[in-house]
Amino acid sequence: MQRNKSLTARLPFRPHNLFFLPLLLLLVALLTPQPSLRTRAAGPAPAAAAQSDPSVVGSWSPVFPLNSISSGPIVGIHTNLLPNGKVLVFTRQQGPDGNDNVEGFSRTYVWDPSTNSVTSEPFNPTTNLFCSGHAFIHDGRLLVTGGHKGADNRGEPHANFYDWNTNAWSTAASMGRGRWYPTNVILGNSEMLVDAGLDEFGHFNNQPQVWQTNNTWRPLTSALDPHGNTYPWLHLAPNGQVFHSGSGQPTNYLRTSGAGQWNFVANNTVGNRDAGSSVTYDDGKVLIIGGGGGTMASVPRRECEMINLNVSPVISGTTTSVPPAPQWRRVGDMAFGRRQLNATLLPDGTVLATGGTSSPGFDEPSGAVFAAEIYNPDTETWSTMASMQRRRLYHSTALLLPDGRVLSAGGGFPPGPGEVNQPNYELYSPPYLFKGPRPTISAAPSEVSLNTNFFITTPDAASISKVTMIRLGSVTHAFNQNQRMTQLIFRQGSGGLHVQFPGGANLTPSGHYMLFLVNSNGVPSVASIVKISFQTAGSNSIDDARYFVRAHYQDFLDRDPINANDRPGLVFWSREITQCGNDAACRDVKRMDVSNAFWESTDFRSRPDVIADGLVNPPGSPTKYNNSQFIRYCYRIYLRREPDAAGWQWWLNDLNRDNNYKRIERAFLVSGEYRSRFHNP
Repeated sequence: MQRNKSLTARLPFRPHNLFFLPLLLLLVALLTPQPSLRTRAAGPAPAAAAQSDPSVVGSWSPVFPLNSISSGPIVGIHTNLLPNGKVLVFTRQQGPDGNDNVEGFSRTYVWDPSTNSVTSEPFNPTTNLFCSGHAFIHDGRLLVTGGHKGADNRGEPHANFYDWNTNAWSTAASMGRGRWYPTNVILGNSEMLVDAGLDEFGHFNNQPQVWQTNNTWRPLTSALDPHGNTYPWLHLAPNGQVFHSGSGQPTNYLRTSGAGQWNFVANNTVGNRDAGSSVTYDDGKVLIIGGGGGTMASVPRRECEMINLNVSPVISGTTTSVPPAPQWRRVGDMAFGRRQLNATLLPDGTVLATGGTSSPGFDEPSGAVFAAEIYNPDTETWSTMASMQRRRLYHSTALLLPDGRVLSAGGGFPPGPGEVNQPNYELYSPPYLFKGPRPTISAAPSEVSLNTNFFITTPDAASISKVTMIRLGSVTHAFNQNQRMTQLIFRQGSGGLHVQFPGGANLTPSGHYMLFLVNSNGVPSVASIVKISFQTAGSNSIDDARYFVRAHYQDFLDRDPINANDRPGLVFWSREITQCGNDAACRDVKRMDVSNAFWESTDFRSRPDVIADGLVNPPGSPTKYNNSQFIRYCYRIYLRREPDAAGWQWWLNDLNRDNNYKRIERAFLVSGEYRSRFHNP
């Protein structure tokens, strides 16, 4: 009895043995004027906070010119954070005569945030890179796909690499067909998907391609893109597939193995969101914000939605080719409708929205939104922040820097009616930079492998509440093609932190990340840039301790462990696994122990279906569970389907031999069917 009580307290799965806690929570709920997070409807726009308090609304720097020595003002249309902390910028290319309908070359620039100046000007002699797609490959080189073939709506078939080590461009294998407005996304096996864009003749290029690490292209011949969106919002999902989140209403998975395959997931709840934005703000969780309604006359949207790709509903039959899918859900509205905005992940796990216009029209400056907003995933609400000084509309960018500030640049070139070019930038310091001293990283590894423990030296170990990793940003046209965030499990040690790096390549694919320590006041350190080692096979997300525990909350308790009650349990049970360090056999035992703890938890045993089915036998019974129902629930929980008759009987006979429940649990945990739920690229 004592053992079960302590496990329940550790989870913590809402311990029902505390009498006064429910009364206290009820009193707080009655006195708090807000709806439940599970049932929140879109509410009124929040009032702007006082602009004078930077600890509440942050602060914007003065406006700085963005200039190069040789070619003068630069409009930051494409911005990319390099592994050395500097920013690669390129823009719409003009020829010597001022004509911007040129091809065959690009001037590019490296801006140094430590000096606020352009420090070098690498030249690309082959391709006008304007309106290309770009994201970083496993070794830190930027892969740029397509570009501007002498006119708007005409795409280049070229692909190029920028190497930050040599500050030089080189050609990659040609894609064979042009792309103008494509999107790149890194895959778990270190390959890169490119999709969409317009070809040399202005036709939509609906043939997705995969850049392979031997510098060849593999077309996905059975997966022609049905969406028609240029610069689509693509995200690597935990299952290894690519999730297409917009800007149109239908959202889909793309399998990139073999010849490829699209599978429908769900329609978003509000419709088209052209020139809105989308971010993966936690493992498997995607937020879409802003955008227009599909016509120039439509008012830009305030509505925001999220989808939890970690959800796996139970399949009613024994087999199905397309399992039930996650669904989009409305969260809190922004204060302002925004079209042509940027969305940026911040080190504390929040999301920053900047710029855009709230007026109808493609790029209407009369409705320019100057105030920033920050989304808090814990409360699913937005707060209005300080206001920038310049309009940041079409062709603007926003990029997180290693020091926790956000670079906001560009706009225009060409300017819309009533607009001007913006060859300048501003720097936003979020509220967390005004909330006390910053933690520091004294030493961190420069390169790590997945599923390994490393030590981070810091004098502030006792105050750290989060360790987060954000992939280096690569942003253009209202979408950052490279940013993604994950949180790491850690424990304090003498002089620093023992940190477990993720165990799944589909959660943190190979490449460079900013590693932040965040203290209990929400203040982040300056980031250390860490490289996740090259890998040629996308390892399974379920091998990551934090993701394994998160999947158990979803499968056993039908909830995501993000609220105040569950977050300590997520950390506790994840640490139970990561304390094994690099010992795979130990991790296997601990995973089985964690899974068994969920079977014995009060929350699981109090589920109405568990009670109705008589799964748990009363005290004094010869077996802990009704064995027949136990096998049925193993199928439902681990495999998310009802058992087939033969399988049910086989496992029941096996269990009846010795009533060893943990042995059966482990058999399901290591089964190919269970593991394929979390890795099916």
